Amino acid sequence: MEYSRLLSKYDYADLRIERGTDTGISLKDKEVKVHSGKMFGISVRVLKDGAWGFASSNNANFDMKKLLKNAEKLSSVEKSTSNLSEIKPVKKNVKDKYSVTDAEIQAMELIEAKKLMEGGSIISTNIGCSDSQTITEFYSSEGAEIIQEQSHTYLSCFAVARRNSVIQRAVETSASRTGFRGLEISEPCIKSGEKARKLIKAEPPPRGRFTAVLDPEMTGVLTHEAVGHASEADAVSSKESIFAGKMNGKIGCELVNIVDDPSMNRFGHYEYDDEGVKGKKSEIIKNGVLKDYLNSRESSKETKTAPNGHARAEDFSYVPIVRMSNTFFLPGGHSMEDVFDVREGIYLKGMLGGSVDTFTGGFMFKAEEAYTVRNGEKDKLLRDVTITGNLLEVLMNVVAVGKDTGSSPGICGKLGQGVPVEDGGPHIRVEHTVIG
Repeated sequence: MEYSRLLSKYDYADLRIERGTDTGISLKDKEVKVHSGKMFGISVRVLKDGAWGFASSNNANFDMKKLLKNAEKLSSVEKSTSNLSEIKPVKKNVKDKYSVTDAEIQAMELIEAKKLMEGGSIISTNIGCSDSQTITEFYSSEGAEIIQEQSHTYLSCFAVARRNSVIQRAVETSASRTGFRGLEISEPCIKSGEKARKLIKAEPPPRGRFTAVLDPEMTGVLTHEAVGHASEADAVSSKESIFAGKMNGKIGCELVNIVDDPSMNRFGHYEYDDEGVKGKKSEIIKNGVLKDYLNSRESSKETKTAPNGHARAEDFSYVPIVRMSNTFFLPGGHSMEDVFDVREGIYLKGMLGGSVDTFTGGFMFKAEEAYTVRNGEKDKLLRDVTITGNLLEVLMNVVAVGKDTGSSPGICGKLGQGVPVEDGGPHIRVEHTVIG
């Protein structure tokens, strides 16, 4: 193929061509915005003398030679010593089953569903829905030829309620990899409205250290935000992660088992990453021991760990960087009664924002809702509850891991790029947790 011949002139080079349709719908209070259209783009990367160059275009009549020359020029701007782990290039055609639903039909159905959020103490509602179907072609100077068809539809339902001076927010999401018709619409709308109305009647939280029970969504947030980002090998190799230098070291109790797995049939699924590497299950933490990092081919070389297919780009106009896919805290052997075997504690459900410092391991998450727990039973509903702490301390303080599991889809942001992901896990109990 002509592409392969042109790419083979370089130490390493790859090409991505992306075609598809993209629809976005926003319903904020009484304002409706809809956009829809076809998308095309192409990008090339060139590795020459250890330095990267990147160029992209959305012109369907692209000049391949010119793009490669532009990338080559950029690779000579600064000195570098980049290198790639070796892989076996493949030729594959991967298809997802999906259907395309007209944007106007989507908007009409969402407008009807939005009514389920409204009424009572609700003062504002916001629905956002993105729907994309893409065909991506990948070619490399090593001989890889991979074509992948994918669909991602993501819905976010946001409700705001007010009672006197108390304002509370609630959000529910839904996602589909089979198009808009595979999306759950009514339930997240109903739940977000109900939750916001309920929270305005809740009490502010106590402050101090408590035994905390985390629901699957909050367990997933901790797993993704604190563990997942810290395990991304670009952060490790640049010494910006608390996991740097801790490979095969004990960083949690034996109950902690965390994986990232692109092969799972979840929202973050893909067969091959944007470097043409097969997405593989990574056992990040096994029985409390750090066993793996998430890698691109370059970070794999730097950290001396095996490549596992975790280089992803938002679209053709971005370079692939190390990203998560489906990140899960694995279930344990405790019943719900065991997990809630708490004399006095706090039950945290859902997440409504937060921050993480991967260098220190420090984090702060705001639970969407919470309850006091007394003698193993949920008691008073709480609002505006935050959990703060250090990742390594929390992992050591896990004392019970449930048999159940749950998950939440999302769009993960990093360095200005957003990619589909999913995270989750079981109910877990953590001692000595700072609540405020």
